[in-house]
Amino acid sequence: MLSYRIVFDDGEAQALDNVLTCVLDVDADVPADSLTLTCTFDERIRAHADKIEAYCADKLVFSGQLDNISCVKRGMGVILKLDARSRAAALLDNEAEPQTYRNPTMGLIERRHLSPFGLRFDSKDDVPYSGMLAVGKGMTHWQVLRGFFLNRFQRLPRVNPDGTVCLPRQSLEEPEVFSDTGEGTVYFWLKEARRRHRLLSEVRLKFRQKNTYRASLKNTNPAAKSISRVRFVNAAADNATVSTAEKMLENSNRDSYVVTLRCIGCHAEMPGKSAVLRDSRLGETNGLTVAKVRVTADRKGEISEITLKKERFDVADALHNE
Repeated sequence: MLSYRIVFDDGEAQALDNVLTCVLDVDADVPADSLTLTCTFDERIRAHADKIEAYCADKLVFSGQLDNISCVKRGMGVILKLDARSRAAALLDNEAEPQTYRNPTMGLIERRHLSPFGLRFDSKDDVPYSGMLAVGKGMTHWQVLRGFFLNRFQRLPRVNPDGTVCLPRQSLEEPEVFSDTGEGTVYFWLKEARRRHRLLSEVRLKFRQKNTYRASLKNTNPAAKSISRVRFVNAAADNATVSTAEKMLENSNRDSYVVTLRCIGCHAEMPGKSAVLRDSRLGETNGLTVAKVRVTADRKGEISEITLKKERFDVADALHNE
């Protein structure tokens, strides 16, 4: 069962035992997790609550500052509604000082962009990223961190509930097995959606402003074989490259196949994990990843709604010029 703890603005913490409902959303593609909780009225929480923590079997699965405290009165009853985002929200809400880094290291990024918010890397080295990292006016600390990780590791960072920042899970780890037969994590409800309307068949590019869109990247996903849905990318623009077109195709493929499962219990730690689906009617589907988890809890227990997507596609044929 989930348990909760409130931290007040004076630093004192206490267990929160009068919870009525809770919804916890964890999305591998969204920096900050979110939690919405309702509880019976408590004047001290209403006036002085600052942070909230959620635990599953004594493991911290959420920690964040309250964004909103609402008081709702119906008849003679009064409840509180608490809305919070995880610790990554501070990186989204604060602008970074404009500057340009030359060959920045993880230690420098940690000092300038994580430490002010009580965050840290779970592990780091002194190997610099060889290049320039520009922090423009209006960029958030999350955008700086994201840019550094994409340049250095070609992957996005993940902010854990304990405030550590790490690389997302490696696809080489043992995948989580989901089944309706008692193997691995068992689900009691499944919905498979083949969303063909999300597929792109081709992305056309131009590399000079005076040229036309002569270059082309075609989607090699077999599901897109009979689809005609074309987009255009101006690779002559400062913020667009061939990788922009590749990412568009990859995202269209990932979004075109979605499996939603419902399981008993809290599985908030799963987003980013590789997955295999073994269904008695649909058969086995490999190459999946847990994209997000929504945990809904009340006094009867927890149910996790788990969204699976394709982990990765080799999405594009070689670049063609016409």
